[in-house]
Formats: sequence, C-alpha cells, structure tokens
Amino acid sequence: DLPLGKMQFRKKQQYGMIQELLKESNCLREELHNLRCLTQIKAEERGQKHRERGIQLLEHEEVLFSYYEKVNIQEAAVTKGNMALESLEKDMRDLQLAINEEKRRTELKKKEVPLKKKLEEDITMLQIEVGELTRKDKTIERLNGTVEYKALKGKDPSPVELVKKIEQLEVNLAERERQVLEKELLVDQLTRLSKPLSEQAESCQQDKLSLAKKLNELRAHIIDTNHRMMAATAELSMKQAVTLALQQEIKEKELCQQQLEQGLPPCPEMEEEWKRMLREKKRRQRNKEERERLAEEVEWTQLPNGEYTTAEIRPNAYIPENDTLRCRNPMGPRPLQTLPTRANMRHIRKPALKSLET
Repeated sequence: DLPLGKMQFRKKQQYGMIQELLKESNCLREELHNLRCLTQIKAEERGQKHRERGIQLLEHEEVLFSYYEKVNIQEAAVTKGNMALESLEKDMRDLQLAINEEKRRTELKKKEVPLKKKLEEDITMLQIEVGELTRKDKTIERLNGTVEYKALKGKDPSPVELVKKIEQLEVNLAERERQVLEKELLVDQLTRLSKPLSEQAESCQQDKLSLAKKLNELRAHIIDTNHRMMAATAELSMKQAVTLALQQEIKEKELCQQQLEQGLPPCPEMEEEWKRMLREKKRRQRNKEERERLAEEVEWTQLPNGEYTTAEIRPNAYIPENDTLRCRNPMGPRPLQTLPTRANMRHIRKPALKSLET
C-alpha cells in the first residue's frame, strides 16, 4: 500500500507540475504577444518620430543653407565696404600729404615776409643816404675849396637802378602774396572736400562694426544649430540601436513561440534552466524522502525514569586504565561525555600519572 500511495502522490505532484508549466507557458505566450504588440507600437512611434526628425533636419538644413547664403552676401558686402574704405583711406592719405606740402610752402612764404620788410627798410635807408649824399655833394660843389676824401670800393647803384630794384621786389612780393592766398584757398577747399570723406569713413566704420556683429551672431547661431543637429543624430542613433535590439528580441520570441508550437524547447538556455529546475525539484524530493526515512528509522530509547528519547545516552562513569578488575567509577553528579581528541591537544602538557600506591 505504501509504494502505491507514494506513486499516487508522485503522480499528483507531476500533474501539478504539468499544470504549473502549462500556466507558465500560457503566461509566456500572453507576455510574448503583449511584448510583440508593444514593440510594434513603439516601432511605429519611433518610425513616426524618425520621419518627423528627418523633416526637421531637412528644414534645419534649408534654414542653414539660407543662413550660409546670407553670410556669404554679408561677407561680400563687408569685403566691398573694406575695399571702398581702403580706397577712401588712400585718398585721405594723399590729400593729407598734399595739405602738409602746402602748409610747408605757406610756412616758407611766411618766413620770407620779414625778409621783404627788411629789404624795404634797407631800400628806405639807402634812399635816405642817397639823398643826404646828393645834398652834401651839392653843398661841396658850392664850396670852392677842395676837400680830401677817401674813395670807397665798389659801385653805387644809380637811383634808376634802385627804383627798378624796388619795383621788382614789390612785384615779387605781390606774386608771393598771390601764391600764399592760392595755397590758403586750396587748403580750405581740401579741408571742405575731406570732411565728407571723413564722415563717410566713420559711417563705413559703423557699418563694418554692425556687419561684424551680425556675422558673429549668425556664426553663433550656425554653431548652435550644428550642435543641435549632432545631438539629434546621436539620439536617433541610440533609438535605432534600441529598435534593432527590440527587433532582435522579437525575432527570438517568435522563434521560441515556433519551437513551443512544434513541441520543442524554446531555446537551449530555457531548456537548461528547465532541466536545472527539474534537478532541483528531484533533489528536494529526495531530501524530503530521506528525512522521512530517517524519521521512521530513529530508535526510541527508554530512560531510567520511564521516558522515551532519541538522544544518545551520555556516560556517567568510566573504567580506569590500570584497573585489573575493570570496575566502573562514577563521574560525579553531572554526567560527562568524553570528547574526541583534537589537534589543539598538542599544546597541552600531558599530566603525570600518579601511582595508586602512593
């Protein structure tokens, strides 16, 4: 009867295990179906997001292309403005050199004016001296007596020559004054003409500064757009990697489903896990049966007081080694069980045995 009961019990256990396995298989199928649906939905969502991001990337590329065109136009305008500014600066330098040259000549002419005044004073003094000499000559001629004098070296110019020289100096002075007035007029005209050029140069500098600021802003915006595009590309790559992993997992689940439908194990790993679970269950079953068998084989011992126990009886007496009669000596009120000799006994000195005669 007992083996038959054990067989029925094992049969019930196996039937329960089969039911559990069927339930687990159904749960795995439902989970696989749900995972497949969820993966398909996620794949569609990722595809939609991928298309949207592709459209956004195309729009960003168009905007970036338009920005590049604007930047090229601005750079061409800046280059043109720089060339115009350089030509204006060159004209200004030439005009400044001409102005400096005219100022130098004007200063030279101004330095010649005191010389003219000095010459006029000399002419006046000479005229006065000539008049005095003429008067003295007439006085001397009126005198009958002769006067000793010392002749001076050189030739005295005649009054006609002196008048001609004075007229020539006046003509030269007038010519110099005319040239000085012309130079001053030219300086005024150059100043008046260079003023609009300087104002235009300042306005060109302001335009250049504003264009440089706009160009820096466009470059910063382009760099920011490039960084965003790189981040979007990296995120898209990560999403694609996750999608590929999910697709691979779906393929593995489908292969497992096909193996289950054909009555084969889903995959070698699951088969090994299943075998391990079976071995674990068998081991637990054997341990349980062994415990039951040991419990049945345990002997019950009756103590002197009439009680039953399965504990090992502890000795309460010992037999001396040197006793020829081999009589048991009690150990005392407390029962003592000798322990087996262990390795730590080598550190303990053996007691010296005393003879019983002494």
